[in-house]
Amino acid sequence: MIKYIFGLIIVLAIILVAVTVGANNDQVITFNYIFAQSQFQLSTLVAILFGLGLILGWFITGFFYLKLKLKNIALNRQIKRQTQQINELTTSRDKVSQ
Repeated sequence: MIKYIFGLIIVLAIILVAVTVGANNDQVITFNYIFAQSQFQLSTLVAILFGLGLILGWFITGFFYLKLKLKNIALNRQIKRQTQQINELTTSRDKVSQ
C-alpha cells in the first residue's frame, strides 16, 4: 500500500515539474525532423518529448519485467520437476534398501 502511495507522489511530482517547465516557455521554435519541419511552441515540444520518453521508458521496463517474469515461471517449473524427481529417487532408494 505504501509503495503505491509513494509511486503516486513521484508521478505527481514529475507532472508538476513538467507543467512548471512547460508553462514558462511560450517561444515558437522550428523543429526539424527527417521528413519535414514544423513550428511548435517550446512548451508543447517539451511536453511531447517528455511524454514520448515516459512511454518509451515504460515499454522498455515492461519488456524486461515480462522477460524476467517468464524466466521466473520457467525456473519455478524446473524446481518443481527436480523436486519431484528427487522425491521419486529417495522413495525408490528406500524401497530397495528395505
